[in-house]
Amino acid sequence: MTEADVINGLFEAITAILDIFSMFFAIISGYVAALYLFLAHAPLLLRLLAFGLLSVGLVFLGGTALVIQTMQEGLLTAWERLPSRTVEVVDLRNPLPFDGAAVAGLAQQELGVAVGWIVASAVYLTLGYLTFVYRWPDRGPDQSRP
Repeated sequence: MTEADVINGLFEAITAILDIFSMFFAIISGYVAALYLFLAHAPLLLRLLAFGLLSVGLVFLGGTALVIQTMQEGLLTAWERLPSRTVEVVDLRNPLPFDGAAVAGLAQQELGVAVGWIVASAVYLTLGYLTFVYRWPDRGPDQSRP
């Protein structure tokens, strides 16, 4: 594998991650809108169905993200094995230009991946809470929907 091949693969992995984030944002935004407009007061069966569909969609996105994460690790390993490189792997894993980049022994790239998974998990748990536990205020007959 040449340096150009690895760079191309890394750019494709970055593009795929951005696509996944875009789909995650669209799915979550649509679910939040549905919660606000009608799902909060829907019967339990409908809430279960909606949350189940949300779960299936997020499982597919998460699985895709794991595959891309594994491929990206492989590409960075291939980059490290190149006899001559334009940029060192440590600089690819720590793109921000300040010292102290390694927090708790993690590179910035690894920290970003961990933060992404934590945020995604927190969003999922929050939506579960808002769907099944949170008591949404009742809208009286004199209050119209926005």
